[in-house]
Amino acid sequence: MWTQARIKLGTGLLLWIQVLFVAAYGYALVAYALTDAEYFPEQAPPAWAWPAVLAVGIGWLPAALCLLLAGVVLFVARRQTGQWRWRWLGVVTVACAVTLLVMVSPVGWGLFDWYVS
Repeated sequence: MWTQARIKLGTGLLLWIQVLFVAAYGYALVAYALTDAEYFPEQAPPAWAWPAVLAVGIGWLPAALCLLLAGVVLFVARRQTGQWRWRWLGVVTVACAVTLLVMVSPVGWGLFDWYVS
């Protein structure tokens, strides 16, 4: 059924997908704060902005799925508190949840409007 190798691989995958999402969304926030809106092209975003565009535009879907899966994994693994993997997964899951909350806030909607529209 669930071998130790599968659990390790699945946990690592959940961890890194969430880290990638939080990092890309953080990059989008920093780029939004530092870039003058007048110099941002209307037709298409520049190449440096594509990770941010993907995180802002469609990143919520894989992040929400990973958040749900990580919640289930952490609930099942709550008895194994001694392993670093569970602690890091918990920290990254909280960061992902905070990022998703920022996405639904007025700041997040402004960011979405700036990148996607």
